[in-house]
Amino acid sequence: MLPTSDAVRALGARLFGPDLVLFPVRHHSPACAWQLRRWLGTVRPSAVLVEGPRCFDSLIPMLVHPEARMPLAVYTYAVFKPQGERPARRRAAYYPFCDHSPELVALRAAQEQGIPARFIDLDHAEQCQIEPDEDDGEAQSLLDERHFRRSRYLGALASRMGCRDHEELWEHLFEAPATARTLQEHVLDMAAYCHLARMECSDDELRADSTLAREDEMAWHIRQALARREPGDGPVLAVVGGFHAVALPGLLEGPGAQRPAISRSTVSDEAAALIRYGQDRLDRLNGYSAGMTSPAWQQQLWERMLRHDKAGLQAGARVRQELALTMLFDIAMELRSRHGLPLPMPALGAAYEQALRLAALRQRAAPVRDDVLDAVTSCFVKGDADADGALVLAVARRMLSGQAMGKVPPGASTPPLVRDFEYRARRQRLKIDDSEPRRAVLDIYRRPEHRITSRLFHGLGLLGVPLAHRSAGPDFVNGLGLERLQEHWDYTHSAATEAALVEASVYGTTVPLAVAARFGERLERFESGAEPRHAKAAAALLAQACVLGLHDHVPKVCGTLAAVVAADAQFQTVAAAAGSLGLLWESREPLEARGVDELPLLLKAAYERAIYLGRGLRGAPGDGREVVAGLSRLRELLASESGSHLDGALFWALIYELSTGNDSAFVRGAAAGLAYGAGRLSDSALGTAVDGHLNGLIAPRDAVSFLRGLLQTAREAAWQQPALLSVLDRLLASWDDADFVANLPELRLAFAEMTPKETDRIAQAVAGLHDEASLGRLVRYDVSAEQVQANLATTQLLLDVLRADGLGAWVGA
Repeated sequence: MLPTSDAVRALGARLFGPDLVLFPVRHHSPACAWQLRRWLGTVRPSAVLVEGPRCFDSLIPMLVHPEARMPLAVYTYAVFKPQGERPARRRAAYYPFCDHSPELVALRAAQEQGIPARFIDLDHAEQCQIEPDEDDGEAQSLLDERHFRRSRYLGALASRMGCRDHEELWEHLFEAPATARTLQEHVLDMAAYCHLARMECSDDELRADSTLAREDEMAWHIRQALARREPGDGPVLAVVGGFHAVALPGLLEGPGAQRPAISRSTVSDEAAALIRYGQDRLDRLNGYSAGMTSPAWQQQLWERMLRHDKAGLQAGARVRQELALTMLFDIAMELRSRHGLPLPMPALGAAYEQALRLAALRQRAAPVRDDVLDAVTSCFVKGDADADGALVLAVARRMLSGQAMGKVPPGASTPPLVRDFEYRARRQRLKIDDSEPRRAVLDIYRRPEHRITSRLFHGLGLLGVPLAHRSAGPDFVNGLGLERLQEHWDYTHSAATEAALVEASVYGTTVPLAVAARFGERLERFESGAEPRHAKAAAALLAQACVLGLHDHVPKVCGTLAAVVAADAQFQTVAAAAGSLGLLWESREPLEARGVDELPLLLKAAYERAIYLGRGLRGAPGDGREVVAGLSRLRELLASESGSHLDGALFWALIYELSTGNDSAFVRGAAAGLAYGAGRLSDSALGTAVDGHLNGLIAPRDAVSFLRGLLQTAREAAWQQPALLSVLDRLLASWDDADFVANLPELRLAFAEMTPKETDRIAQAVAGLHDEASLGRLVRYDVSAEQVQANLATTQLLLDVLRADGLGAWVGA
């Protein structure tokens, strides 16, 4: 049953009593903050209570510090012990604040007037033990407003009033008329709005998501504050979300509910810290469940409202009109200066006029954010809004959202690791004062200071700190892209960066110490067998130590690597380790690994161990690709400067054994290709090997597998060896359709590594075998796969009919 106007008025009266004021708010709402600020200017409460985990009390002085610049957030996490079959789990959350957060307005007023203030909600760890375990690895918000989004009543009201969703409905009902309404009007509408959302929620649902337990905790703290209140004192002020506010009068007027008793015995670690937050993360459109849309718009609106109030002016519709014009101008300038879109002044004027007229049409005294965006779409976009307007709307939304970040005040209990990171990042000239995406290009071969930045990025990656992502450049750990001389990094500082640094503080007080401790932990896990223990992984650890600049750890890693190489019985992993060590030797300059004296001996030991294991190969584990990759790595090693002191005769003896005696046709082909590419197998000898495999008695699949191995290591043989294509052509001609289809996957793999130019050369050579100038179009885009299948079915049907009539000879069938 929907609430009547009398019921709403009665609820409003219960919220504002002489002893207790339950001020209903929407988190981060300028309208709620404005009404609360005006009320605090006329009444001095005896105590200020704020929805939020009670362990945040110690952070209040820093939140209201005059040098604190919003947005900030309290980051909190809890780690729970394993219980039975349930493994250890970790939950984390943010509690953001901005200048127009009603909670912060109340805390600042309490500080200015010397009023005691405290948080009154369950701690995060306690909430986690009640709520269903939905941990997805991401930190959640402690200010969730999902009940408003899910309300069918609010959805129906939005539809009836011509609003897109409950967010525009909120702007229309509360934000747009905020400064023109009385406190009573605001509170009554808030009570009705929140009561509508609450009506659809069952007690079971509210109990499961910890809402009821949290409200019991809040009610207990409110009773305690009322009990401490002296006669003649002002009322107790409790600033809570409107969803809770409409339920608290019933709890407080009934028999005293028991305070929730939640055991903390399963909590192994928990902490909370004040960190910088970004405007973009406050935006509801970026996934923040309790966010307002367009935080930069809301912040500028709030600042203009305060300026008008201090000047004794009415902060009415004119404030929003001026802001709309300013925001449209900023969007136009951004499009002109950074994106080269010529927006003439008449388009700007038309957009402003459009925003005003849309607001009037929608019965609003002044434009809201949606009116401005609609005006941008109408007047700045030339063409289709989803295509031509994508850039314009993306810029507009970014300008409305904002990129500014807050500043933690001096003396805050910021972990030393966070401060050390900020010092090092600024020393390397990294931009970390906003959340704008940026790029860093590091010349690690020639500029020592760029190597320092590279180590910082790599170290933060090891610590799990989301700051930078390498988009291009050499990967010394995995041996990829080593021909590149520069690293390209994309980096963005965000609240998640500082949150991860808070948790990584357990490893050390500075970035180098934390990285060293984290690497040491990983090394211990490797040595204990908790991670895969083989030569390839050990070599990767050595390379990573050099990439991170942990040269003090290198001797220990070298000792571990030597022991693992000696014990490893897998050819492919030892060969990969030898290749990695060779690359590490050649990359001594950018990795500053010139002092690693153990490298030559380790390289020689890994090489000789790989040769020994290779001689014991009788087939190929798996599909043989790792064995072939290992052989190729050893060949590259011998051809490099680092392999100049190794005994190449050992490798070529191994290659001869594999090309003639290995059970895997794929390995035999790869070995023959390596020998041919190095000039150790003549054209005639290769032709004999090819003919023996493709025209011999071995199964067609093995014949194609030999070809695939050959082209894997000597692709040039495809056009340099006419005999190879000739033999392959005859083999294909001898197959029927069933054989061809059965061997097609191997054939495709054999030629998959060819470049388009190489494919054209092979096609030209094949055409020559049939006295043709070319094979014609190799790919047809005018025929679909379905048409091809239909044509093949028709062809087969015709062949069957001809055979049945004794005419198969006409088509060679």
